[in-house]
Parts: sequence; C-alpha cells; structure tokens
Amino acid sequence: MIQINWQGYYLDGRTADKQAAQIQLLNEGLKIVIVKTGVVLFWPYQEIRQTQGFYKNEPVQLERGGNIPEILVISNHEFLTSLHSFAPKPARRFHNPAFRGLRLRLTLYAAVAIIAAGVISYIWGLPLLVNVITPHVPLKWEKGIGESALNLLAPAEKRCTDTKLLQAVDEIVARLEKSDHSPYSFKVFIVKSSAFNAIALPGGNIIVFSGLIEKTESPEDLAAVLAHEMQHIKKRHATRKIIEDSSTGIIISALSGDVTGSMVYGASAARTLAALSYSRQYEEAADEGGMEMLIAADINPEEMIHMFTIMKKEKQNFKMPQYISTHPDLDDRISRLKIIVSRAKTGRHVYKELSSGSDWNQIKKACAACNPKISPCVP
Repeated sequence: MIQINWQGYYLDGRTADKQAAQIQLLNEGLKIVIVKTGVVLFWPYQEIRQTQGFYKNEPVQLERGGNIPEILVISNHEFLTSLHSFAPKPARRFHNPAFRGLRLRLTLYAAVAIIAAGVISYIWGLPLLVNVITPHVPLKWEKGIGESALNLLAPAEKRCTDTKLLQAVDEIVARLEKSDHSPYSFKVFIVKSSAFNAIALPGGNIIVFSGLIEKTESPEDLAAVLAHEMQHIKKRHATRKIIEDSSTGIIISALSGDVTGSMVYGASAARTLAALSYSRQYEEAADEGGMEMLIAADINPEEMIHMFTIMKKEKQNFKMPQYISTHPDLDDRISRLKIIVSRAKTGRHVYKELSSGSDWNQIKKACAACNPKISPCVP
C-alpha cells in the first residue's frame, strides 16, 4: 500500500530552526505544510536533489535551491519506496531502495570490473570509474580504512590528552553534529605538531595538528575548519582519492565491503591522505557545505572567512605546509564565501557563541608543539 502523507522536518536555509512539517506526495512534486505556521510550500520534483538516504535506516534528506538550500528531512526511509510507487517517472532522479541489495552482486561484478577498469581508464579515464564506485562503498569499509590510517598518521603517543582542549573540541563537534543528519559519527584527534594542517579520514575521524589550533583566535575559527573537513568526509572526497590512487586490490576490497582488506590497505591510504591535495571542485564544495553546517549550528559563518584570512597571512609570512600551499587560491575562496554569507544574512541575528570562547587563548596552548614547559618540540 502506498503511503501519501509523511512527517518530517523543514529547514529554510536562512536559520538553524528545524520546523516540523507534513509532506504529501503529488504527481508533480511535494506539498509541504509547516505545522506551526500553516505555511504551504510546493517543491517540483525536477528542482529537488537527494543528498542523504542512500543506506538502510538512514534519514532521507532532500534539498532545493542554490548555495544555501532549503532542506527537508524525513526520518522514515520507506518514504522513497512510496515515492517510487506513487510517481515512478519523476522519482527516477531519487535513490530507489529496491536496489539497496547491491553488495553481493557488486562482489560478483568486481572481477568483471577489474577487467573493464583498464578499458574504462583508457577510454574515459579513472575519475569516471571512481564516481561509479564511491557511492556504493559500505560505510564500515570507510571506517576500517580510516581507523587504520589514523593509527599511522596520529599514533597514540603523539595525541593531545589535555582535558580542557578536548572538551572544547567535543563541544564544537556536538554543535555541528546536532545540526546535521549524517550516517557518520565524527571524532577529532589532536596531534602535537607545529604543522598548520588538518586531515579528514574516511569514516568520520579528523586529525588536527596543534600548530593550526595555535593560530586560531577563537573556538569558532576551529569550528570553521572542522565543518570544512566534515564536508570532505560526508561527500567522500578522501575515499574517492584513495580509490583513485589505488590498486585493483583495494577496489575489490571497497566494493565487497571487506573490512579486513581495508585494514590491509591502511598504510597505502595513509600515504595518500598525508600527501592529499583536493581539486578546486572538492574544496569549493567543502567550503560551501561547511558554511551551511555553521549556519545550521548557529555559529557565525563569517568565522570561516576569518580563518581563511589567517591562512592567507600565514602563507604570506612563512613557507606554509600542504594544507595551505596546495589548496585553491585563498582570495577566490574568500570572495566566494563573502557572497554566500551576504545571501544568508537574516536581519540582526546574533549567533550563539561557544562556551570555551572566553578562555580560548589559554586553552589552545595546552598542547603547543614547541613549548618545552608543556611538551617537547616536534616537527
């Protein structure tokens, strides 16, 4: 039996408010009624894009609009099944749950894919193959290879254990996650190093080097960095790069969801991530998605612009490591983000500050890489 009416939440893209909504399936689109205000909206199917809900029991997230889109979240994943039954032709643009049982078939197809990979790479190039494979990589495989790379890039003896700094970081992550609907659970690991760098690992882990934290002027600056890195994870940019730089063995492991295989290839993945340079397209997507995440978490989005200004200053004064030197032009990124912020402004809205703000100058020095009184200097 097809269910026509559904319950969900609506975000207008201008504020962080999540409003209860009633969603009705129509032939040409979705009718959305905001419960509290009674406002009625209509979303034509051709203007909607699906950003989440590709996995079983994962909430369905639909978006409409440009840089700061409207968002609709339906927690019941059966919504997609009803949509395909009710309006099969326009619903083709959305994920069909009937095809979720691909894992076993993908394992069987892997051998054929290896043979075809050479032909595809020769004719169309490896990026096309990566685009086909990456959306079907199981989440637990990403977590496995991310954990393996974490142990190599951030060994336990180099991690920061200062309670106040870790609590401040956990507060930032909690604020960003609360505003987000994602299958990933994010965890930040701070490494004592003077490097001005942060690395997003597949599966949800993020490595931040203390040299970057020391240059921030507020916890909101760090929140901007973390929101950016979370977007790389959500959009599977790191996973794509690992597969792109991989052997056929890791492709088979990824397609089959072989967690044991993901651990075996952890060293190779760590080398790729340590030397990673994202494309301009990936960086722009992470910038824009990160800014949306900040707005949804009620954190001032201008902090991302401020953080890029700090990066620009550091780049001018010193020979900066990879995090800055290989990223797209900072002036272009700052200009683009200023446009996004101007579009997102809603009156005189006052964003909610993070609680660690008043003590940030002291907190951020807790794991300084080159303060002999606190920890030995490390490269």
